[in-house]
Amino acid sequence: MRALKPMNLNPSKKEHFKTGSSNKKRRLDDDHFARKNGGTSSSKSQKISTRRSKRLENSNPKETQKSATILAWLIDSKIVPDNATIYYTGTTTQDGFKKGTIEANGIVCTCCRSFFTVPGFQVHTGGRIIDNPYDAIGVDGIQGDGSITPLSQCMESALQKRDEPEHHGIKHVTTKGSDGDIYDDACMLCADGGNLICCEQCNSTFHVKCLGMQVVPDEPYYCSYCACKLCGKPITKRDSSWLTCSLCEKQYHVKCSKESLTIDINRFPRAFCEKSCRSIHEKLESKLGVKRMLEDDLSWTLLHRFDREYGSYEVGATKRLECYSKLAVAFRLLTACFEPIRDRHTRINMIRNVVYNCGSDYQRINFRRFFTGIIEKGDEVIAVASIRVHGSNLAEIPFIATAEPHRNKGMCGKLLNGIESDLQDFGVRTLVIPSSSETIRVWNEKYGFNPLKEETKKEIMKLNVLMFHDCLRMQKTIRERIDLNAEPPQECDRRTVAC
Repeated sequence: MRALKPMNLNPSKKEHFKTGSSNKKRRLDDDHFARKNGGTSSSKSQKISTRRSKRLENSNPKETQKSATILAWLIDSKIVPDNATIYYTGTTTQDGFKKGTIEANGIVCTCCRSFFTVPGFQVHTGGRIIDNPYDAIGVDGIQGDGSITPLSQCMESALQKRDEPEHHGIKHVTTKGSDGDIYDDACMLCADGGNLICCEQCNSTFHVKCLGMQVVPDEPYYCSYCACKLCGKPITKRDSSWLTCSLCEKQYHVKCSKESLTIDINRFPRAFCEKSCRSIHEKLESKLGVKRMLEDDLSWTLLHRFDREYGSYEVGATKRLECYSKLAVAFRLLTACFEPIRDRHTRINMIRNVVYNCGSDYQRINFRRFFTGIIEKGDEVIAVASIRVHGSNLAEIPFIATAEPHRNKGMCGKLLNGIESDLQDFGVRTLVIPSSSETIRVWNEKYGFNPLKEETKKEIMKLNVLMFHDCLRMQKTIRERIDLNAEPPQECDRRTVAC
């Protein structure tokens, strides 16, 4: 039995551990970011937190000012040329095909020189609202044979580009340890290394202190994901009757649950440990990809990947394509707002894996249950947040950002209103965020977040809640009534990220 994973004090093997105390760590990323900004890791003033947003003086102006639209994504992906000619080919009340040109921000009608969103151009042509505008609007000449290619086909082509598929897989991350070491190098609760307790069943590891223990237990330790959520007893390979909840991903004995396994030959199998998890799952699925209109031409939408390995949510092919394309746009926006964020131990791109809800063999970096919430103005994505629901007790938001041209206009507050409104509908009671020390006051005074309560800390000990070095967790009780169109508080003028 392996109860404890000690620090490896050989710097050639485990450079991210500092010789001496397991409670201390060395920032591997300091050298990388210091070099990027012309300094060294010893220059304290030039160290950059990997969770902070890009400051305007350090960010690339061209990158931050790009329009976050599907059309801009298609143009930047070299699928559609800028200023390409397009036609509306769907059923219309007008004679002939309406013609226009594509720009990053929308479509310019050739006949009247007016500017339209993609759905707006469909209405302008007299097209039917029930038709999908991305199917009905086509690009002329990009195939080289004089044919018109629907925008939806262009979106499919962009998603198939060589640099896209790497975003979409379960990441089988290998450990940096010695041969035969299958365990994670970081604590699942705090993401730091050191002396770690190893789960007897999976490859998760924990600090004794993070688990609220005083000493290493003598008996085998099973983490909360390897024990029955309902009775607390370990679930081992010898157990023949157990399931994994489709919402919270906790395991449970079939005999302990009152919920039955849902089997439909036309859908993914679904299992739920409790009635609340089934209810949240069904409500989530009903909201995915549905654009909910707000005032001032704003809308609020939840996005998610739907492949079999990413969970049990299902939508139609048309909605799936639009969701995937908007996820690509949301990823562009977040990477424009944040400095590069890589896990210090596995080196995975954290933003990419969270946005595309990638899974992993390591529970700590298993992000299958993440959703992406967006606020749009017309066709433009102007605010993005990553959300994960851990059942009715708790949800988390590790990333939230507003596009540069729309900052200080209350968009972050509107996005939080949309998220809280859905969480209230799901019956979720608490929302948790990681915050840097510089933004604690902003989250407290402007958005009502407070330091964690003791009961929340105990709840987090049983969950996989994303955490970053140098951050503190804050919580907020979900309000009973939320007006999505209420004027949110003015945002901090320095950054628009949750951490």
